[in-house]
Amino acid sequence: MNRLLRLLLSTLAILLLSSVPLLAQFDDGVAAMQQGDYGKALEVWSADANAGDARAQYSLGYLYQFGLGVPMDLFKAKEWYEKAAAQNNADALYALGLLYEAGKAGPRDLAQAMAYYRKAADTGVQVDAEYAVGRLILRGRGVARDPAEGLKWLKKAALHRQSAAQYMLGAAYEAGWGVTPDAVEALYWYSRSLDGDVVELQEQDMAFQPKIAIESLRRRLSSEDIRSVEARLKKDRTAERPPTAKAAKAVKATEKHEEKPAPAAPPAQATATQTPTDKRAAEDGLPQDALTRPLP
Repeated sequence: MNRLLRLLLSTLAILLLSSVPLLAQFDDGVAAMQQGDYGKALEVWSADANAGDARAQYSLGYLYQFGLGVPMDLFKAKEWYEKAAAQNNADALYALGLLYEAGKAGPRDLAQAMAYYRKAADTGVQVDAEYAVGRLILRGRGVARDPAEGLKWLKKAALHRQSAAQYMLGAAYEAGWGVTPDAVEALYWYSRSLDGDVVELQEQDMAFQPKIAIESLRRRLSSEDIRSVEARLKKDRTAERPPTAKAAKAVKATEKHEEKPAPAAPPAQATATQTPTDKRAAEDGLPQDALTRPLP
């Protein structure tokens, strides 16, 4: 028994030690990519991908999809994404969903796209996939239309700060898609969608114009309603903002000298249920992040 245990521990030690160079190689590829040296990134990630590293397999797929350091080859990109997806790599699963939704590297298949989006979303780390699941369910694309289920996914993505999902919640409350129209709630979520990168938001859908939507709502709402939304936004953004070095030091000192634990931070502001966009959302367009999404 002891002999078997020693053998198992020895094997684990060898595996752990052997993974260190692989990790270093992958990071070398990331550094090369950031410097625009796609040939070097290709060289590094090819070795890692062939050794079974799912991150490198996904990254190789990205290089082939966009022709970085290699001729563009969507079929080869799909092959590498599939290898990484077989290891439940969230980004590869999402990338495959985009390919199937767009009809790239094969016929358009919305049901298959939805299957990949769901798998990616189920990993808990792919917020764009959460948004994609909600978007397709709300529009009945590749799956039966189910507003309650779609809104659940949109809300989940919105609370994970996915700006397109936040915008769609605003549109839902403004237009009354599956919920009672609520201009105050609409203003809140339109405003939250501006917390992210506006260019990236419009890459998801060029019809998303939060500044125009906000301006329109502010003209219709009372000063009291606007002040209540602004107060809520300030509270929620403050709660989500990481503490400064000075504040963190003060908290540490307090925790060290106080017997009672510090009170918990206020919970993040929850939202009500919601549904898809109004006419500002392109009804049938593929999110543009399929062409511009950066490496993780």
